[in-house]
Amino acid sequence: MQSFFKKLPRYSLRLLLAYLVYIFTGGVLAYLLPRQARNLPQTDSFYGSGRGPDRAVLVEEPQDAFARRVEVIRTAQSTLDVCYHCVKSGETTECFFAELLRAADRGVRVRVLLDGTVGGLSGARSNIALALRAHPNIEYRIYNPVDLLRPWEWNALLHDKFILADDRMLLLGGRNIGDEYFAPPGYEGAVTYDRDVLVLNDLAGTPDSSESVTAQAKIYMDMLWDAPETDKFGTLSPSRRADGLAAQEYLKETAARWEAAAPSFYLPSEPASQCAVPTQRVTLLHNPVSPFKKEPTLGATLAQLLSGCQKIRLQTPYATANPSTLAALTRLAKQGHVEYLTNSMASSPNYPAFSAYSSQRAKFLATGVEIYEYQSTDSIHGKSCVADGRISVVGSFNLDDRSLYIDTESVLIIDSPEFFAQLNAELDTLFAQSAAVGPDNAYLPGSGATALNVSLGKRLLMGFVSIFSRLFRFLI
Repeated sequence: MQSFFKKLPRYSLRLLLAYLVYIFTGGVLAYLLPRQARNLPQTDSFYGSGRGPDRAVLVEEPQDAFARRVEVIRTAQSTLDVCYHCVKSGETTECFFAELLRAADRGVRVRVLLDGTVGGLSGARSNIALALRAHPNIEYRIYNPVDLLRPWEWNALLHDKFILADDRMLLLGGRNIGDEYFAPPGYEGAVTYDRDVLVLNDLAGTPDSSESVTAQAKIYMDMLWDAPETDKFGTLSPSRRADGLAAQEYLKETAARWEAAAPSFYLPSEPASQCAVPTQRVTLLHNPVSPFKKEPTLGATLAQLLSGCQKIRLQTPYATANPSTLAALTRLAKQGHVEYLTNSMASSPNYPAFSAYSSQRAKFLATGVEIYEYQSTDSIHGKSCVADGRISVVGSFNLDDRSLYIDTESVLIIDSPEFFAQLNAELDTLFAQSAAVGPDNAYLPGSGATALNVSLGKRLLMGFVSIFSRLFRFLI
């Protein structure tokens, strides 16, 4: 027995090393080789003829984004599906979940799905999770929580961001939930500017409602909700239920105080029904939902859709020099004019993602696209594309390896000259606030906004992080 205890540290070390090898093999090496997309949809299926069942509203400004979420939630009569990558700090977060509680109070059946790793309803915000779980009309689940025995699933995150109210309204885009996305009155932190689309189904409640993209969103939500990797929670104990009920009252009181103090923050610029533009077709496109290295269905389909287009504008907050991405950009630039907008070192708060791009920027320039970088101490987080005066794409998809192969992602492909005009005008504004990058990999003087100075500390840290981000690009 004494001999066993003497050898225990050695056995423990061997076991730990074996587990680390197991993690590295399953969680890192298994993601090295790219997969190929198969059975892609025909691109002509994204185009319509004549007016379709859906109208669309571009949701651009932070405060309007919060008001639109309130509008969608208050529109719900029977069901409300809420799917988000993560929830961040702020009273707007508490107000948002208070609106879900109010909807449930009036009899709406609410489903809330968050990512199981970075979803955000733990620690200081665990009271919100308890409030949801304590309500009889709310179901709360998380996608792909960490399983210590399945490291090949650790990398996969739920990256979708959408709300579906009955078959009436769908709000989908790139925004998470938190003060930095909504810039409420009194907020003094850095703003993350993002973009959503609010879709109104003009055939809601009719036998033809299934022609709307809202029906596609319901199917996709069911896929995520019922996935084997999605975890549901058990029944709360009496004491935890009491805590949840108390949290419900706190959240609703906070929201009531906010709405009384800043009623305009809860009101959109104008009702969606009055400012929505017609579309010929709106289509939901998404990645596979399994939590492992995926076929790049979404990315490959978008590349196929844009092939043949003559004038393309892309916006992404993050990008990685994936060979397939670079090859696609090269093909698009050879056939037409491609403008590419992303963050600058001054604006980006994401060191791994931006360093992976900036250290490889010359490769992006070599594709022939025109690169512009946003100059601000705030950041842009929108993920969009416009092409040839007709097609617009808005959603959660970045031009990085995670969006291509790892995370769940969803976008709306919108066939509408009217919506294109609105989104293109917003892109005009962002491009005007950006500096162009020349062929020599330096900013072109007089090309737009003046390039901002970046502190030496941030430059050094970006450079250090880039050592690892380039090595592990396939996980970023």
